[in-house]
Amino acid sequence: MNKLLCLFAGMLLGIAFLSACSKNDAKPLIVACEASSSPYCYYLSADAKPPVAGIDIDLVEEIAASLGRPVQYKVVPFQQIFTLVSMGKADIGAAGITITPQRAERVLFSTVYDVSSQVIVVPKNSAITDEATLKNARVAAQEGTTDLELLREHIKPRIVLPFLTQEDMNLALSDRRADAAVMDLMQAELLVKATGDDFRINQKPLTKDQYGLIFNKSNTELAETANAVIDQFKLSGKLQKSRERHLDELKSHPETGAKKASGEPVKPFVVCLDPSFAPFAFMDNNRLSGVDIEMAQAIADELKRPLHIHIVPFSEIIPLVMSGAADMGTSGISITPERAQSVLFSNPYEGSVRRILVRDESTIEKLADLEDKVIGAEKGTTNEDFAVNKLLAKETVHYDNATEGIIGLLKNEIDAYIDDESEADLAAGKYIGRIKMLNVAIPAEEYGFIFRQGNSEAKNAADKVIAAKRGTGDLQALFRKYISIYKTLDTNGI
Repeated sequence: MNKLLCLFAGMLLGIAFLSACSKNDAKPLIVACEASSSPYCYYLSADAKPPVAGIDIDLVEEIAASLGRPVQYKVVPFQQIFTLVSMGKADIGAAGITITPQRAERVLFSTVYDVSSQVIVVPKNSAITDEATLKNARVAAQEGTTDLELLREHIKPRIVLPFLTQEDMNLALSDRRADAAVMDLMQAELLVKATGDDFRINQKPLTKDQYGLIFNKSNTELAETANAVIDQFKLSGKLQKSRERHLDELKSHPETGAKKASGEPVKPFVVCLDPSFAPFAFMDNNRLSGVDIEMAQAIADELKRPLHIHIVPFSEIIPLVMSGAADMGTSGISITPERAQSVLFSNPYEGSVRRILVRDESTIEKLADLEDKVIGAEKGTTNEDFAVNKLLAKETVHYDNATEGIIGLLKNEIDAYIDDESEADLAAGKYIGRIKMLNVAIPAEEYGFIFRQGNSEAKNAADKVIAAKRGTGDLQALFRKYISIYKTLDTNGI
């Protein structure tokens, strides 16, 4: 009997040991997320564990716990979430993602875990009462939200003012730079509560959004597990508690900056950029990296202001700087006469030429061969303008970022992709045997940092930093450093 008990105990210990080992050795649940979707997903820091927080992150952690798997987060621009999930390079996509029929063609959505309305907020005595009366107004919305998408694509008011944070948008509404703002109902209620009777929420919502997590279309098993967890998350009251906790935490997020000796706050130096353009700006293991990141810090130091960086699509950088929502814009921005009419450029800090990427087996050899072909380019760039207006292509496909464009080339969506030489060279080196760079150089460009017209203080600080770093050789060393780092990265396993 004692022997049997000992044997049984040994079996239990062995099972427990194997269970512990299997849990510790479990394959990580890879989650792709964009970190400016408060309160669903917002950035903490690369050193935090996890680097992001929010309602979506609480939900993801519950799913991972039910599976006994650790979580690995990839913080990427919003559009790359869909790319990574659809390619099977991420298990889950999370960022307060609105469920739409168009997106459902590309990915598998979870069951709805939260619902919210988009509403109009105006000063109390405003004559704006509905969508029709927004047409002639200056209307604010937060960058990266469906609020901004709704304004630009459907309502189309006289002026759309994009802002990087909820706080910036609220301030614009308070000081009358904006006549109205479109925002999530939860955020609107917080604003009205905080300001007393200064503002009102129009009674009729513009739309209702349903939010879901996303999965690869073939990963139905994970989606079913997630759906069961979501149902329990809502029924147990955890969703409501998560919402309340993060809305409370966001009242002091992001930080307002350092303090002067007198106790008065120092205004942060706000920089917006798109981290999909190596070696200027890219993500290195959830950490913003690149030449532009170090240069932005040096310029902020010169101005003696704390640096705040916000991730946005490239096409939004100039509008955000023009509206005053950001102090500086960067991501290898080409200096052009047209852009110089809207923003103030620093002195050039780097130059480049355009290059054409094609698949390795392509017979395209020169620019003339691109006639009647399908060409890809990144939205909002001078490469896009060149492809549309200078090349005799049959069609131009407009991608949200360079990663999407290179994927499109590899997947035969396009015949060629036009890009800046630095990024094209890195891509050709990464995918030897799959894509190649044509031996054709298209007119040279110079890159600069951008500022709002009249912001000579920031421009002068940038010019001073550029001159100093070029004089010591540090600027050239930065490019060598980040080209080397980027070459070692697994760029989404394309």
